[in-house]
Amino acid sequence: MLFRENFIKFKIEVKAAVDQLFKKAFQNQVYETDLLLVLENGMKKEYDEATLKQLNILPYQIGHDTIGFRYNTFYQFINYYRSIVKSREEFSKEFHDYKTKESYLDFYRDFELLLYMKFWETDLILRRLSNLSNLAQGKQYYWEYSQSDFNKRRNLIQDEIQKPLVKICPLFCKLMEEVYCNQIRNAVAHSQYYFLTDTIYFTNKKEYPYYKLNMISYVEWEVKFTKLMLLYNFLIANFNKYRSEYLAKVVDKHFGLLIYFPDKDLKGSTKTGWIKYNIKRDQWEW
Repeated sequence: MLFRENFIKFKIEVKAAVDQLFKKAFQNQVYETDLLLVLENGMKKEYDEATLKQLNILPYQIGHDTIGFRYNTFYQFINYYRSIVKSREEFSKEFHDYKTKESYLDFYRDFELLLYMKFWETDLILRRLSNLSNLAQGKQYYWEYSQSDFNKRRNLIQDEIQKPLVKICPLFCKLMEEVYCNQIRNAVAHSQYYFLTDTIYFTNKKEYPYYKLNMISYVEWEVKFTKLMLLYNFLIANFNKYRSEYLAKVVDKHFGLLIYFPDKDLKGSTKTGWIKYNIKRDQWEW
């Protein structure tokens, strides 16, 4: 259960961490529209040359695609739950006896573990975090993710998103250390956990040498999950903030905003194109 007291307690530190990531990504982006590509899901489609010539299109596109539709399905799943925030007193008043209350709390913990796993399994979230990390490091936007990039999530999250930000975004790096645990994600995926007394026990510690947890208390889990939900809330808040900034930039631009993508004919070089905001469709378009 998401308790208001926890949201109030951790809100400021989580907001500062996520804001730091976006601020550095915006400041250090190579091209002024690289962050817009993060927001609008810039991607390289796996079309063969014959199809590209036949359709007279480039493989570099923006928009939902299947990864975006999968994300929307996840958002519908998580959005209702993250909006239910009560005080401990409000929650306790709903129950007449301790046993029933604890049964409901166990259900919520199980549901939260499922949400936790699904969050770290959602490819678009990881793609965005990875590119935000790239931009914060002063790297160009990376277009060419494939599904294989997401098959080793621990490496992607810890080695490509988190570790490079130790000095650049220390607050966000610390937050990631607090909220991400590959062992918990794996345990949930394989139902290798159980509840007993006031603790969640994990039975997958022997599987990998870097797994360290035997258990986590309910109190520790509350903190971890609350911070994850606040992370998600402030990711969304920053997506909306910077979308508004780009919309303000494009208002008086006849051709739109200039974006940069790799030149397939000349390795290491870039080409440019224009994207403009279609008010009627409420979307960015080439």
